[in-house]
Amino acid sequence: MMKIKNTLAICSLMLMFLFSTQGYTQKKSGNPNFLPKQNISYLAKTPNDTLLPGNLSNLVTPEYVLIPSDNGGYVLGTNGWNDKCKCEQFKVTYNYHIEGAIYWFGYKRADSAGLVRFAIWNMDSVNGTTYDTATHTGQTSPGTIFVAVTDTTKNIDTSSIYSQAHIVMFPFPVLVTSDYCIGFDMSNIGGDSIALISTNKGQGGNLQLVWEQWSTNNRWYTLQGAQWDSGSMDIDAMIFPIIDNTVGCVENDEFISGVKLSQSYPNPTPGECTISYELATPQSSASIRILDLQGKQVYYSEDLEKSQGIHKKIIDVAHLANGTYFYVLSAGTAHLAKKMSISK
Repeated sequence: MMKIKNTLAICSLMLMFLFSTQGYTQKKSGNPNFLPKQNISYLAKTPNDTLLPGNLSNLVTPEYVLIPSDNGGYVLGTNGWNDKCKCEQFKVTYNYHIEGAIYWFGYKRADSAGLVRFAIWNMDSVNGTTYDTATHTGQTSPGTIFVAVTDTTKNIDTSSIYSQAHIVMFPFPVLVTSDYCIGFDMSNIGGDSIALISTNKGQGGNLQLVWEQWSTNNRWYTLQGAQWDSGSMDIDAMIFPIIDNTVGCVENDEFISGVKLSQSYPNPTPGECTISYELATPQSSASIRILDLQGKQVYYSEDLEKSQGIHKKIIDVAHLANGTYFYVLSAGTAHLAKKMSISK
């Protein structure tokens, strides 16, 4: 009799443990909700260079979707599992500053005064879980928060068109020298709900760069480590860091997507400025545009050299008012931008 009672007690404890840890094999996704096909390479709302997450730059025809969770809500948003955070990891090969981030949300419901915190995490924790939870615990994962900005769910922009994504500017530039994550914390969202756009299943390149934090134990898991769809959930989250890689001359700059872009000279300029750029390979197209602080285009030219090498473009901006502007160089699918000032 005592053995039976002990056996029942052990079984009860095992069941409690399984339910309290969300039960790995229970996290299943539904059929993706597809968004209209679009060209994601031109980012009309961001003034600065934007890095593509994960495997996105390698996809010829990425499919953008909202992926629901089988127990309500979405894989990359609020759901029945009460996931706390979602973020995308970015690999760092050189140092740069992050000024903000772009989040492509496809759904929200603002029923209450819910709060969402947008943040940058350093990959300095060793409590992460990847792949199979039995053998891949203790992995490097998001840890220290560099900077965070909190906003209400009501203010979050959502759209089926990427040019209307939600832009977050951080209070100060963050220097990153190693891998980091950008994402959002939903622990104070209350009765509101949100969902982020992602690439379709199988389009993440098996890189395991999408992380989630559970509210039950505050641990971080890649989507595969959390056993979404039995560990097969392979996607990229549509989060893009806005970076500032300002360097005085193009020769000392770093190639970003095969392009270098110098700081305009002189800066500030009273009327005429010179912008230098370098192309690692010949490009089929090249253009430059200038945006004001509201994102309005005030100058555009396709009269740029497209061959490999260093080139210069002289621009007369005497007709523009004093203030801060952004100049954006587009070469092929690369888009780099930097700040400039006009002072007469």
